[in-house]
Amino acid sequence: MMTKTVSTWAVLLPLALVLATRSAGAAEPTTPPADTVRLTILHLNDVYQFQPTAQNRGGLSRVATLKQQALKESPHVLTLLAGDTISPSVESSAEVAGEALKGKQMIDAWNALGLDYSTVGNHEFDFGDDVLRARLQQSRFPWLGANVMSVKSGQVFDGLKAWDLRDVGGVKVGIFGVVLPETQTSSKPGKDTRITPFCEAAKRSVEELRAAGAQFVMGLTHLAVAQDRELAKCVRVDLIIGGHDHDRVQETVAGTPIFKLDEDAIDLGRVTLDLDAKTGAVKKLAWKVIPITSKTPDDAAFNEQMKPYAPLLATLAERIGRSPVALDARSAQNRVGETNLGSFLADAFREAMGADVALVNGGAIRADRVLPAGKMTRRELYSLMPYRNELVVLQVTGAMLRAALENGVSLSSVDGKPPGRFPQVSGMRFTYDLSKKPGARVTKVDVKGKPLDDAAVYRMATLSFVAQGNDGYTMFKDLPLLPAPREDLSPWDALSHAFSTGKPAPRAKPQGRIALIGAPPGGLHAPPSMK
Repeated sequence: MMTKTVSTWAVLLPLALVLATRSAGAAEPTTPPADTVRLTILHLNDVYQFQPTAQNRGGLSRVATLKQQALKESPHVLTLLAGDTISPSVESSAEVAGEALKGKQMIDAWNALGLDYSTVGNHEFDFGDDVLRARLQQSRFPWLGANVMSVKSGQVFDGLKAWDLRDVGGVKVGIFGVVLPETQTSSKPGKDTRITPFCEAAKRSVEELRAAGAQFVMGLTHLAVAQDRELAKCVRVDLIIGGHDHDRVQETVAGTPIFKLDEDAIDLGRVTLDLDAKTGAVKKLAWKVIPITSKTPDDAAFNEQMKPYAPLLATLAERIGRSPVALDARSAQNRVGETNLGSFLADAFREAMGADVALVNGGAIRADRVLPAGKMTRRELYSLMPYRNELVVLQVTGAMLRAALENGVSLSSVDGKPPGRFPQVSGMRFTYDLSKKPGARVTKVDVKGKPLDDAAVYRMATLSFVAQGNDGYTMFKDLPLLPAPREDLSPWDALSHAFSTGKPAPRAKPQGRIALIGAPPGGLHAPPSMK
């Protein structure tokens, strides 16, 4: 993957087309000739909150300001979201009037912004099919998902479109959307929902779009960058706007420009296309990235529409306790090895449930930053684990526990993406060897200071997501739940109790619970940001 931090990029297209390259602060090109239609595309991806981040970057109110500016410069503006917004986020985990929002606030924000299209991302399925349908119905813009199918009907998921066609100044512009196939197991689509191969769905969509008269076709994708490259090779499209990687990407594959941004609207992508008014052929294409900072003013109309959420934001600022040490909540770090936060979470869950051991998948930890020592607010609590999981207890054999640890490290690699299934643990220690094949990597396991007994039985605390067999933890899927000290105890309850009482207390450093051998000097590489 080629990523850069420059603010603009011009794409080299076939036939030696003349392109424009500009800095973020430079003026837009002059008015196009009479035989040319200018299309401006504003794009974002992986936006989990409508407010600015903790670093005061992003904020959809600021994006709304930039959109209004673009509309003053050109009548043909499309604003696109390349997936992932319903989950995970602090607000989506919160409750209003006793009901969890589950992404409702984000749809209200996109409606206020005036989004034109979104494709579904893998996290759109985190709350299940019924919630997704409700969010689709709430939206005042089309959602795309050509490879999201109903098994029963054989049609695209109810409420989605495979593709859409829009007249832009006389040029017929087609757009389709696809999501990565891993969504089938990494999220929670229903039994009737199948995520099909994206290339096949894209080919079908492009064929139908061309038959409907589309002159310019773009893919709005929520795929890994390698999959975007594969898509560009398997079907001819004019442009791919993507998401999912949380990295800025700018490259051309098989003649198709691919653009992707980081997350949470900290930047806004702007593609300026000059299209032949008769044929829709690209005469000129330029891309620039606009940083979203406090220098961009808020849009008053957007803020007015989001006023109903002011009480929620005040609640999230409430104090729930404190941490005596900084907590490493970086997503990638919690997927490559032990962290002090991962051990603290597992300890809190094990003690709350009266269990022998605890196992937490690293992908459940989402704040993606180091939280400083001191006051902990409700927002920070939710940010640590934004998914609405239950805390459960299972009776497992030592052999099951060993198989679970093998699964947890099965996807670990020197240069691959750190896997969400990586286990953070309590009540046990284990060693794994990266030089061995998956399934035979765990070389040593101790439970409470004694070697793991494959025939022994242990009480294990974990999240309902893991207990249901997700992230490859199929060994737990059909196990009955054991009685718990409190049947309705949530992960947030356990953590809130720990932060308010100081029991258990987080440690400043990892405790050596997870040992890695067979890795290069310096251990495994962890990207700076990942969700």
